[in-house]
This record gives sequence, C-alpha cells and structure tokens, in this order.
Amino acid sequence: MTYKRTDLLQLRAELVGRVHKFGPVFAEGVAAGERERRLPDDTVRAIDDSQVSRLWTASSYGGLETDVRTLSEVAKALSHYCPSTSWVVNNINGSNLLAAKFPQAARDEVFGDDPGTKLASVFAATGTAVRTAGGYLLTGSWPYATGILHDDWAILVAREVDGKGEAVGGLSMLVPVADLTIEDTWHTVGMRATGSHTVVLREAFVPGHRVIAGQVQRGRESATDVSLPPLFRTAAIAAMAVVCASVVIGIGQAARAFVIDKAPGRGIAPSGYTSQPDSQTFVSALGRTALTIDAAELHVNRAADVLDEAAQEATGLPESELRRIRGDVGQAVNLVTVALDELMWAHGAAAFAESNPLQQYWRDANTAARHAMLNPRIGQELYGGSFFGLDLVVPSL
Repeated sequence: MTYKRTDLLQLRAELVGRVHKFGPVFAEGVAAGERERRLPDDTVRAIDDSQVSRLWTASSYGGLETDVRTLSEVAKALSHYCPSTSWVVNNINGSNLLAAKFPQAARDEVFGDDPGTKLASVFAATGTAVRTAGGYLLTGSWPYATGILHDDWAILVAREVDGKGEAVGGLSMLVPVADLTIEDTWHTVGMRATGSHTVVLREAFVPGHRVIAGQVQRGRESATDVSLPPLFRTAAIAAMAVVCASVVIGIGQAARAFVIDKAPGRGIAPSGYTSQPDSQTFVSALGRTALTIDAAELHVNRAADVLDEAAQEATGLPESELRRIRGDVGQAVNLVTVALDELMWAHGAAAFAESNPLQQYWRDANTAARHAMLNPRIGQELYGGSFFGLDLVVPSL
C-alpha cells in the first residue's frame, strides 16, 4: 500500500493517539514487568488492541504497512509509559519487516491466518544448520531474544555446515516459537520486562521454504523494486537501528517532562531555594539538557526521513548515507544518556528512590543504548571512515 502524504500523517497521528489511549494500561504494567521480567498479559492485550505491533506488516495480510518515521513516533510515545513495551513493540515490527524477505509460502504460513502475528529475531549467528531432505536440521542457542515470551515466530541466524563441520555459508531461518526451548537468562538492571531470554534448538527440522541466505536477508536489492510497496523497499537494518534509538529518545523526553513537572515543588539542598525554577543555575542547566534531548531527536528524525524518502522514490541509499545513519543513531543515544545524568542531578537524590520513575528511565535508557546497533563509537568510526573511503567495520548496514 502506498499512502498519500496527508493520509500517512493522519494515520501517524492516529497511532500515536492510540498509544496515549492505552497508555494507562502500559504504565500500570511497569511494576509487574519489572518484577516478573516479562510484559504483563494486560500489556500484551493492549499491544494487540492498539495494533501497534502491525506497523511494519504488509497490508495484504491485514497489517498497517506504515513507514520508519511513523514507528519512530509511536516508539517515542510508548516510552513515556513503559520503555520495555516500546522496545518489544519495535522488535516485533522490525522482525516482521525482516520476514518480508522470505518466500511467499513462508509469509503465508506466518501471517496468513493472523495479521497480528508477532515475530522475534536474533542477529547473532550462534546456530548451525545441516542440509537434509526438504530443508535443514537446526541446532543452537541464541541469547537476547526480545519479547520471545509473547511471540509466535522467530527469525534465527545460523551457519550452514557441511558433513565435515565446515561452514559453507550463512542462513536466516523462520522457526515457530512453539518449537523452541526458552532458557530464563534475562537478569538485568534495565529493560527487565523485555524478557530477552535465550532460545535453544537441538536438530530441529526447518523446511526449505522457511530458509533464505544471509546475504538475501541483509541485502538491499529490493530498494529500487517499484513492484514493491515503499515499506518493503526500506533498508531494514538501518530502519531497525533508527526505531531502537527512538525508544531511547522517548525515555529522555519522558524523564525531562517528569523533572519539569516536579520542579516547582522541589527545593535545592543545601541552598535556600524552595522551588527549583527560582534558581537561574537550575533553569540554565535544564535548558541545556532539554536542547541536548532535542538534538538527539533531530538526529533520529533525519535518519528516519532519509530512509522513508528513499523508499518512496525507489532509490537505493548510498553506503555513505547508511554510514551516517549509524552515526546518527549512535550520537542520539549517547546524547540522551548524558542528558539523563544531568536530569538526575537536577532532580536531586530522590531520583534514586525505587518509587521514582527517573531511576527506571535512567536504567532502561542506559541498557537500551548499549545495543550493538546503537554503539556510538562504531557509528562514529563508520561515519568518519566514509570521508576517506575506508572499508566497513560492520558487515551490514
């Protein structure tokens, strides 16, 4: 489906409105999510009812088939209520987009009966696949499977090995979650409710129609294919990095709003200020921090808009632009983590109380910002290297 710009903007606003409508449910589930290290059932139902996990699912299967900027805006809004929910929703949408690369028989199997089907994906090639009649036998252990407790299918990456155990290529494979063993390994200080546990398989059969080569999964050959809708011409890995960074941006915005809301009723120890806005030092520091978060959002918005424009026009993005996108997302999350430190100072020691949402924003953002796709130092190296034609230090952008 190709939306007119006015229709897409209207849908984007409607979807953000849905997030706010269900926001109290998402917020209510935060404490249980922290405690149980998974999204509560009410939160999962709210995800389904709001349809925010269908943004990157094909309209031909009943999905909303939107764009990068739309999911970015939805992610920011979700983070105000529950950062873990935002992270899981992004992972579902990103995985659903990756599934579009598989043959139609596989897509029909995954999405044909349920447009709300949820996928997970793990990029680490920690499994091995051996060719057998009609498909492959897949064995491995894959950590950090975000949202796996609530998903229906998983995309797992494996090395194909021959009879001698020698690697002969990389594969991307679709597996029903029902076939997986889930090991309880997600014990972290941040993003606890994402339930990003480890999944395990031992010689599980995967039919050939649910297997594609790794280079096909990562490739961008569809970028100029005018027979495809714009969403499926989008550089998927770059898009996933942008929406992951958007989660962190939303956390920073939520933390800023909280500090501003509470400031008039808080003093500044050990000074005589009884209201924080009376202090020009506080006001100036808050202005600087607010601009830092704004700058982070501008980086992410630029990256999202570049991806969407290229997809609309069916023009492939040059490598230099994809390098800059990785620089953009890394810079954005780095700016937010710095800003969150400043907001913790501004609010005061009460920020570290378990009952104070600031400490959770701080933990969640710093955990999410360490995702491999958001590494600011690698992003800087990629972008800097583009000026000199240096080789990629990341296998896929």
